Amino acid sequence: MLGFVRNWFSPKAAPIGIDLGTDTLRLAQCVHDGREWQLHAAACTDVPATVRMSAESLNDYLSQTIRALVAEGNFVGRDCVMSVPSASVHLQHLRLPRLDEAELKKALPWEVKDKLPIDSAHAVLRHMIAGDVQVNNEPRQEVIVMATPKSAVSQMLYVAGRARLNVMAVNVEARAIVDCFSHVYRRKADADVTVAYIDLGCLTTRVTIARAGRIMFARSIPIGGDTLSHAVAKSMQISFEQAKLLRIQLAAAPLQRPVPKPVEAQPTTDVDDLLSFAVLGISSDRRQTVEPVNVIVPSLTPDVVEQATSVDAATAPLIQQLCEELNLCRRYHDTTFTQSRVDRLVFIGGEARQRPMCQRIAQSLGVAAQLGDPLVRMSKTTRIGPECGIDLTQPQPAWAVAIGLSMGPLADESITAQSA
Repeated sequence: MLGFVRNWFSPKAAPIGIDLGTDTLRLAQCVHDGREWQLHAAACTDVPATVRMSAESLNDYLSQTIRALVAEGNFVGRDCVMSVPSASVHLQHLRLPRLDEAELKKALPWEVKDKLPIDSAHAVLRHMIAGDVQVNNEPRQEVIVMATPKSAVSQMLYVAGRARLNVMAVNVEARAIVDCFSHVYRRKADADVTVAYIDLGCLTTRVTIARAGRIMFARSIPIGGDTLSHAVAKSMQISFEQAKLLRIQLAAAPLQRPVPKPVEAQPTTDVDDLLSFAVLGISSDRRQTVEPVNVIVPSLTPDVVEQATSVDAATAPLIQQLCEELNLCRRYHDTTFTQSRVDRLVFIGGEARQRPMCQRIAQSLGVAAQLGDPLVRMSKTTRIGPECGIDLTQPQPAWAVAIGLSMGPLADESITAQSA
C-alpha cells in the first residue's frame, strides 16, 4: 500500500528515449518534478558487429535487447521516443522564397529532387526553417530538409512493436541534442550564444548549430571513429578490433593538461561555471587562459608513448580533413547569419572521449570549446548505478541523444509514427 501511495504522488515519467547508435544502444528515461529534471532510469549495451551484417539480424537483436533492457531496468511505462539512426538521415540546405507552411510542404519534394542520395518519393521529409536570408537583395528562407527512407522508419516501428513499446514519435538526433542542452544553457545570457554541437560518432560526425533552441545549421560528415580505427589498423598492420581497442585505451590514459591561470579569482557556485570551459584546454572565457596542449603525453610509459605516436600519425590526415570540413560548416553558417556567429563548441558522442582530437578541432576552429555533459543540471537525488553504463563522477557526452529524446519537447520536425 505504501508503495502504491509513493508511486501515486511521484512525478510522471517522460517517455523512454531510445538512441539507436551504430556502435551502442542507449535507453534513458527522465522525470520532471516541476522544478528540475532527474534521470530516472538508463541502460546501454554494445551492438555486436556481427548483427550489423543484415537488416533482419539487426532488427531481431534490437527488438530482443530493448525488450530485455526495459524489463530488467527501472523504466516506467511503455511509451518511447526513438531517434532515426544518423546513417539513415540525409540533410539538405535550401534557400527558398517565403512560403506559408502548406505551400512549403508541397514544394519540398520538388526542390530536393536530384539533390538527395535517395528518392524523395519514397522518403519521409521534414524541415526546419533556420532563418531569413538575403539572396541577390531578395528575401529568402534558409530551410533545412531532413529525408529518411520510409523503409527505415518502418523498421524502427517494427523493432519497437516486437519490443512491446508504444512509439510516441521518431525524432531526429539534431533536435534531441538541442532539447537536451536547452535545460543546461538556460541563463538569460545563453539566449545570445550560438552553439555548435559536434557529435563525434562511430560512422559520421554530425554538426548542429543552434541559438536559443532554434536549429540554424545541420550537416553530417562521413568521418567517424571507425574511419580513424581503420586508418590505425592499416598503418600499424593490426586488426580493426585491435585498433579500436587501442584508441579506447589511449583515450583512457592519464593526460597531462595545462593548468588554467585565473585572470579574475572570483568564487562561484553557478552550475554553468562548473561546466569548465577549460576541460578541453581551449577557452575564450575572459576568466581563464590556457597554453596550447601537447597531444603526446610525456608522463606515459615509453611503450604507450610509441603507440600514441603511431596512432597520432595514422589519424592526423583524417583529423585535419575533419577540421577543414568543420571550418567550412562554421564559415557557411557565419556567412549566412552574420549576426549570430558561432560562440561555443560542445563536443558530444562516443568519440568525444578522444580529448586530444577535440582539442585539435577546437584549436583549428579557434572557438571556445567544452565537453558536453547532459547530466550536469540533473537533480542531485538522481540515483543511477554503474551497471547502467553511466559514471556520475564523469561527463557523459555520449548520452545527450537518449536523454534529449526523453526530455523533449517533441518539435514540429519530429517524424510521428502515423506519418510513416
